[in-house]
Amino acid sequence: MIPVLALSLVLASRPDAAPDYAGTYAKGITFAQFLESAEELKSEWKDNYAEAKIEEASLARAKALKGQWRLLIVAEDWCHDSVNTVPYLAKLADASPDTIALRIVHKSEAEAVTTAHRTPDGRQATPTVVVLDADGGVKGTLVERPAALWEYTKEHWKREERRQWYADDQGRHAVAEILDIIEGATK
Repeated sequence: MIPVLALSLVLASRPDAAPDYAGTYAKGITFAQFLESAEELKSEWKDNYAEAKIEEASLARAKALKGQWRLLIVAEDWCHDSVNTVPYLAKLADASPDTIALRIVHKSEAEAVTTAHRTPDGRQATPTVVVLDADGGVKGTLVERPAALWEYTKEHWKREERRQWYADDQGRHAVAEILDIIEGATK
């Protein structure tokens, strides 16, 4: 007979075991807490959040959403894709607290989430942004980078080119992609 704790660890580590999204979200921290605890790329995290602007059209879309939406974000402070995406999503949530909330967890606390939601080329990556409805149901994901950047990197794969894309984009595609997921889930 397998002890209960050992059995639960085996089930939790199975690749086909469904992640506990609500439980993982509940363990998460706010963006402010994440920012405070960041050790790597700290100035980039702070600068990107301080300078983040949500376009009026995106803000109007966020405020017009029906229901409550949660963003479960798996991120690491050393991750360049995270530092160029998460601050903008945090700014979106801060600007529309009646409709969008977010929590951040480290990859070590969300292995099942990053296993279940991989990059288009099959890797686990951060950030992994999972859009949850009020009941904790998964409605969509953004993994590692916005779809437009995935497309761009097919021909422009150098790190400098990706960094320039992020600098020019200022989080617009990530914000739009998350809003598209939520709006699509309400139709």
